[in-house]
Amino acid sequence: MNIFGLNKNDNSEDIYFLRETLPHIDTSKLFTMTSEYGKLRVQNKNVNCLFSNLTRDSFDKIYNDFNRHLNLNFEPLNLDNKVYSLTADEQEKLFETIVTSWIYYYTINNLIVKVKRSDFTHPYMVDYVLNIVDKKYGSDTNVSLALGAKILRQDLNDYTKTVKGRKAYYDR
Repeated sequence: MNIFGLNKNDNSEDIYFLRETLPHIDTSKLFTMTSEYGKLRVQNKNVNCLFSNLTRDSFDKIYNDFNRHLNLNFEPLNLDNKVYSLTADEQEKLFETIVTSWIYYYTINNLIVKVKRSDFTHPYMVDYVLNIVDKKYGSDTNVSLALGAKILRQDLNDYTKTVKGRKAYYDR
């Protein structure tokens, strides 16, 4: 399977930044993988996806390509003399949800899986983060907005506008 978008980005503060030295993740230890009607079921406590056109090996390769490119910022946020962060479990859930959701998008639409910056800057990324930060810190609070923007490496004003737009979209 061809993976496109493997070009380097020199900005280590960008959401899309190739980190070639990250160790390989053995996805067979993260997920239970089974075959269902010729498709690959991948599941754990955070995700449950049925992928067409993937094998265990191709899923492993793609998952690791996403891991090397997706540069989320999980460093704690200091705001008003307090520190806010996601737990290791919350970080894991967010990362796994993002990666498997993008892989699912490509495979369900019979597209070649591509790891690209435009997916990581897509408004869907805000949806994934909101599910966690709003639950933990409240909907549209200064903390949830600032932490969400930090995680996705976005400008706070841009992130806040996207949150408002996404919530309006879902409220229609």
